[in-house]
Amino acid sequence: MTLPMPESGRPVGAVPLSPAERAKARARLARRWAGQISTTEYVPLEPEEFQRSLDAMLDALVSAARAEPFQAQQAAAHGAGLVEAGCTGPAALQHTMDVLGKGLLELPELAGSPHNPARVVQLLGALAAGYSEAVRLRTLSQQDTMLKALRVTLQDRSRELTLANARFEHLLAGTSSGVAVTDADGRILVVNDALAKILGLAEHELPPGSLFELSHPEDVAALRNAYRSLLEGRSTRTRNEHRLVRADGERIWAVLCLAAVRPGEPGSQVVAVLEDSSELKLLQGQMNRQALHDRLTQLPNRQYFGSNLERVLRHADPAAGITLYHLDLDGFSLITHGLGRQIGDLVLDTVARRLKNVVAREQAMVARFGADEFAVLVQNGPGTPDVVRMIERITAALAEPLYVGESGLATTACLGVVDRPSRDLSAEQLLEAAELALARAKRNGCAQWALFDPFQDARDRERAGLAAALPGAWETGQLAVAYQPLSTMDGSRVLGVDALLHWDHPRRGPVRHELCADLAEQTGLIMTLGVAVLRRACAQVQQWREQGHDVPLHIALTANQSADPDLVRHVRSIVDSTGMPPDQLWLGMPAPALLNPATEAAENLRLLAAAGVRTELLEFSATAADLTCLEDLPLSAVRVARALVDRQAHRTGPDSLVARGLRELLRLVRAAGVTVFVTGVEHEAQAAWWQSVGVDAARGGHFAPAGPPERILDLLDPRG
Repeated sequence: MTLPMPESGRPVGAVPLSPAERAKARARLARRWAGQISTTEYVPLEPEEFQRSLDAMLDALVSAARAEPFQAQQAAAHGAGLVEAGCTGPAALQHTMDVLGKGLLELPELAGSPHNPARVVQLLGALAAGYSEAVRLRTLSQQDTMLKALRVTLQDRSRELTLANARFEHLLAGTSSGVAVTDADGRILVVNDALAKILGLAEHELPPGSLFELSHPEDVAALRNAYRSLLEGRSTRTRNEHRLVRADGERIWAVLCLAAVRPGEPGSQVVAVLEDSSELKLLQGQMNRQALHDRLTQLPNRQYFGSNLERVLRHADPAAGITLYHLDLDGFSLITHGLGRQIGDLVLDTVARRLKNVVAREQAMVARFGADEFAVLVQNGPGTPDVVRMIERITAALAEPLYVGESGLATTACLGVVDRPSRDLSAEQLLEAAELALARAKRNGCAQWALFDPFQDARDRERAGLAAALPGAWETGQLAVAYQPLSTMDGSRVLGVDALLHWDHPRRGPVRHELCADLAEQTGLIMTLGVAVLRRACAQVQQWREQGHDVPLHIALTANQSADPDLVRHVRSIVDSTGMPPDQLWLGMPAPALLNPATEAAENLRLLAAAGVRTELLEFSATAADLTCLEDLPLSAVRVARALVDRQAHRTGPDSLVARGLRELLRLVRAAGVTVFVTGVEHEAQAAWWQSVGVDAARGGHFAPAGPPERILDLLDPRG
């Protein structure tokens, strides 16, 4: 059986867009892209042809962003495609980055998923790299053509000198590339106006000195080697990126091609053709930074942080080691939802600066991993604070109020810490360890921290592995629905059955219901798995009814199931389709979910009760929340908290505080006319005690273990 999973990136309850509507959204983005480029670039293609080309590129980029496995390098070909379409100026690439950087994430196919922003950045980085490489190759090709023409002109002695000079002047004036002719020592003999402009000189002005003197000091040696290679005949031409110094002192990048004229002969000359690549180089640098840094805080992103972590692991002092902190801000969504995204961005930027200040005296890197998560990597030294003091400093820095208008905002964070890990661990393993420690800290509440523990890590990894395997286990039948009878306290009659999850794991063995439900709740699978379990269990109970056995069905819902806006609709649909009487179905809900005003759990319970479904309060104890639910909601039963059941089993004296409290509590419940159930009765003495305090029914090993449907049928048969 395959369970339907929600479409990623689409809000719950939203109507999915049709393929035609998605195509229209892409077409609008492609038109905006074409319009931006056309305003600053001459595009040799017809407008319709250019538009079709961008449409195809955009479709391919969207497909690449959604592909599994993701391969960003696919976008490089589309960068080259822009150059082939004649979009060769830096403005074309800048417009592409501006339009697609925002527009791709607004498309229905890519909106909403937390992974897509990083994928779009990587795709645009690959596109920019492909564009830059195509421009470079195009420039080299043009320079090759120019060099060949210049060499032919300078070497052509068969024609009249005046004709040769005219042709040479025509070539110099007609190209946008900078051209210079030098002697063997690099002294400049001739330049065209394009080169004069690149160097910041007046029109027709000859640069002073030699080409070597115009070069960046660090590039002079390479240029001299290129000259020697050409003049000695060891190469016919050279191509390199080269730095030059303009007349105003500004340093620029250029693609420099050199070729010798009559090498080895007296009067040999060198022709230099160069293309100013400074703007493209600057844009490449910006794209590289965007690919490796968070745009808002300018901190390194997760990719850059991971690469740096690998380097640090290789070179860190083995005695001092490193410490990795993974932070997640508490309740950040309250700030963005309550005060707006702009204030949220201000808080994130402030957190980034404060974290950098905390470790300013350390050899450290601070990164933003996305959303409200940060990381700090510290290379420990003699004066580095220990973990406790470092966390105290981080906590104090975050707690300092940030005033926005009249409001003072402060933040707290949970932290996962890996301190001085084994050198055998890889960067990826360290990041995973910190993430697991962070998850453990968050389970304990806000402003908590947890240190990586190898033994706890092994347990957490096993738990994570079980969670990941849960959907497949249901698909293959390893995870099934088991049934355990709910019996009278003397065991004489079965009053109902609890439907439970039972996982017969091939390596771990049986996995109990509580862990299965917790894992499903944690991963979100409970929303689809819960409906499937309810449908299967109702069908089974209805089958028993058709065989003459009226057995009420009890199912404990999790907090997320209880608050599901579709819960009542699902229950009604299943009851109608299976034919099961509503009053034979008992659904339990936890008190915290019922008292949460932000959810629909309490309203769901009222609607279910009105439809004839029996309702239970789970994990009942003497808390104010439990008593409030008992008084305010239409409950049919309560199920005593398992912790109290286990506690009573070990405190059997009549004067035990637990025993006296339970006795009084259940007296109140019975006075309210509510049925009482107990789970976890494992021996006769327990059953006798609970019977003495007025419990109506119980389940546990004392009565019968959980098992497949046929085992329950065996228990029912003798009593018809």
